[in-house]
Amino acid sequence: MLSNRRFVRLWIGQAASFVGDAVSMVAVVVLIVQTTGSASAVGGALVARLLPTLASPLFGVLADRLDRRAILVASDLVRALLAVGLIFTRDLAVLYALIFLMGAARALFNPTVRAAFPSVVGGGDLTRANSLISATFSVSITVGPALGGLLVAGVGVRAAFLLDAATFLFSAALLYHIPLPRAESESDGGFLSEFRAGLGYLAGAGVPLAMVVGAFLTVLATDLATPAEVFLARDTFAAGDAGYGLLVGIWGAGMVVGSAATGVLGDRIPLLSLYFVSVFAWAVALVGAGLAPLFVVALGALTVAGAANGIDNVATDTILQTRVPDALLGRVFSVRFTGYSAAEAIAYSLGGLLVDASGARQTYMVSGLATAVAGLLILLVLATPAKRSRGTKHP
Repeated sequence: MLSNRRFVRLWIGQAASFVGDAVSMVAVVVLIVQTTGSASAVGGALVARLLPTLASPLFGVLADRLDRRAILVASDLVRALLAVGLIFTRDLAVLYALIFLMGAARALFNPTVRAAFPSVVGGGDLTRANSLISATFSVSITVGPALGGLLVAGVGVRAAFLLDAATFLFSAALLYHIPLPRAESESDGGFLSEFRAGLGYLAGAGVPLAMVVGAFLTVLATDLATPAEVFLARDTFAAGDAGYGLLVGIWGAGMVVGSAATGVLGDRIPLLSLYFVSVFAWAVALVGAGLAPLFVVALGALTVAGAANGIDNVATDTILQTRVPDALLGRVFSVRFTGYSAAEAIAYSLGGLLVDASGARQTYMVSGLATAVAGLLILLVLATPAKRSRGTKHP
């Protein structure tokens, strides 16, 4: 796999932009606090970054109609320009506009790069390639914020935004030299008809539909526990801020292990089976974190949860890339990302209410039980087309 120069370029470019994204989010938060001193303004920035993902299904049509390499390079160049713009902006409305546009470029880039992946990586290497990309992302969300904090503390927010711009330019340069075949459209219709065709395909697609529904349900269930993290560390176990940092970091370490394990096991165990093992293991681990008598036990449970998260990510991407026609990959992945973002927003709100009403331990247990229910619902979605086909007579 590492002998594939196209993949190596894609991997290195993605690694750079992953770290840059994490650094810039720290810098954005610090910049808005410096500018306004308002927590609600920070919340507004996070919403501005998230909103464009709700339009991802429309971006997915572009990923299936246009030159994918051109989309990826243009998205990186636009984000580099916007990152530079953040250096010179102090007006809150303009900051929100730039953050929104960066989110839009990201919402276009993500489904496009997932759709382009099978043409860069041979079919037999897809699982290992996805596991490497997922592990790299997991490392970046651990290293990136720490690097961002050091940069902001040491040389200021401008340096962080400059680094972010540089990572996007670096990624664009690498992607420019990766030849990507244009997707062959399965429809001669216009933009809206292709949009409807993508949704129509997904509605009757069986396994791909189960994976997309599963992405929504698992994020909705597991992210209920996210607002409880700091309270579990600081209040339940009296581990302080250092304990909270360790708790978040151990999840990222688990994701790296899970991603790597999928690369090894993906050729030996059917990916769909591995996916369901990860979902139910995730559920048990979250309940275990809520019941843990000691902080070290909670850390162990959350390591397992992070590993399950890593397995889920790799298995879902690979299953979709191998089962969905190339001409529809952009639209299918864009629906997945939309569901992910919508579930995340709902879960954070509900999770905060759960913590206030019942405490951190109970929130983790509710999240684990909800994840188990999500797994059963995904099985039901997967089984429904099979029931229909058994009841249909064929000539």
